[in-house]
Amino acid sequence: MPKRIRIGSITFQTTNATLNTAFSPFGTLTSCNVILDASGGSTGTAEAEYTTDEAAASAAAAMNGATIDGAVITVVNG
Repeated sequence: MPKRIRIGSITFQTTNATLNTAFSPFGTLTSCNVILDASGGSTGTAEAEYTTDEAAASAAAAMNGATIDGAVITVVNG
């Protein structure tokens, strides 16, 4: 499984710090960033990368369907 996960359906106000707090319990993150559009606004998606495949798989399984900032998020490997 890939070390990277994709996070969808986040609010436009969700920050990198919020995501880091939510996803760091599953393992060491090498990156965790909201994806921005050309104007610098959130696209409502993010990507996170872990140091191990196991951490990424664990985060995806545990966080898919979780609520962050009032939004039910989707999390998939990849």
